[in-house]
Amino acid sequence: MLSEREKLEEELRFLKESYDIGVITDEEYKNGRQRIGAKIKAIEDKENEGDGLFKEEPEKAREAREKITTYDLGEKDDTGRKINQDQEQEETEEEPTEAEEDIFPLDSEEKKEVHKGKKIWMEEKQHEKTEDEIKFNKKTLVFAAVLIVAALGIWYFFFTGSDNANMSNDANTMANNAATLIACYSDKDCKEQGKIGSCANPGKENAECSYVDDIQVKLKIINSKECFNCDTGRIISILESFYPNLDIEEIDYDTAEGRVLADRFNINALPAYILNSSLSETYNYEEFFTAFNKMNDNFVMKDTVANANYYLNRKEIPNKLELFAQEGQEASDKAEANLKEFLEAFDGKVTFNKHDSDSALARELGLNSFPTFLINTKIKFGGVQAANTIKENFCRVNKLQECSLELSKSLV
Repeated sequence: MLSEREKLEEELRFLKESYDIGVITDEEYKNGRQRIGAKIKAIEDKENEGDGLFKEEPEKAREAREKITTYDLGEKDDTGRKINQDQEQEETEEEPTEAEEDIFPLDSEEKKEVHKGKKIWMEEKQHEKTEDEIKFNKKTLVFAAVLIVAALGIWYFFFTGSDNANMSNDANTMANNAATLIACYSDKDCKEQGKIGSCANPGKENAECSYVDDIQVKLKIINSKECFNCDTGRIISILESFYPNLDIEEIDYDTAEGRVLADRFNINALPAYILNSSLSETYNYEEFFTAFNKMNDNFVMKDTVANANYYLNRKEIPNKLELFAQEGQEASDKAEANLKEFLEAFDGKVTFNKHDSDSALARELGLNSFPTFLINTKIKFGGVQAANTIKENFCRVNKLQECSLELSKSLV
């Protein structure tokens, strides 16, 4: 089951696709985006509250970094000079050597007192450093002693005082106690058959799962064996995360029932997902309703959302390949470059056409992402593909001698 945040992000993506193809108006898109954004922000605020136990640590780390920075750079006195180590070094360097005293004899008692004061100050600083080092070493030793005692205690607990069976039971008991300490970290941790689960106070000791019974929804999926890339697993997983009480029935388009349903709901591309009227009564209806068109009291998923790749009402033309590319788009340019090797290998055997992204055919097919390939005017697949992948897809529905060739598997 997807988390609440993942559901919202998926809905936002579907909302954008609906807007791109003109299914919803600017105002509907704006309102939907604001609604989803507000919910995502609420989740982020809730997650930030859940991290309250750890807010103090970054502050300590920041103070430590400030201390390190101050130590490295040194503070400055009123004249703008660095003090701390730099000043200490300057003081050391200013102390006259024996040779210097020969050249500049300290004939003044005042100068002697100054040098003497400097020596005393440096000795005091060295003494302070020594004391700090001693304190640090003591703390380190105490900490190490605590770790050793803890390790010995754990060793004694697990390896002495009980037989293997008792040790195993104790370990299991501890594991169970640890697991039950925090009930859930997100909504996806709250799962129960046929119910919507949500996690209150995620990640905290008082975290708790709550469940809501959901309405059963009947889902009919129309698909065709002729389509090699009409997988339904991903869409079913998404639907089940929103509507956990799905009653799923898969129907082959080449059956009488499949053709009747396709005609009844004006299905033009497969796979097609049809949900009954119970959808409007589900707990998450408002979260995902923009992905459907309502028809005859049922809900038909939009082709762009369903990732429909097999066009029913187009005449099949064997050995034909078409590319829909967007001018100036890097991905489209790469797709065309990788396609070159395939066309050269199948020279004279493949009918090839290239279409712009704003062409009439692109609009007719409802394409909104590029590059996209179309095989035999019926089956589409998208993205930048290596020459060998293009060949394999093409040869799934076309039988040519060149299909045995091995082309480049890497992108150009």
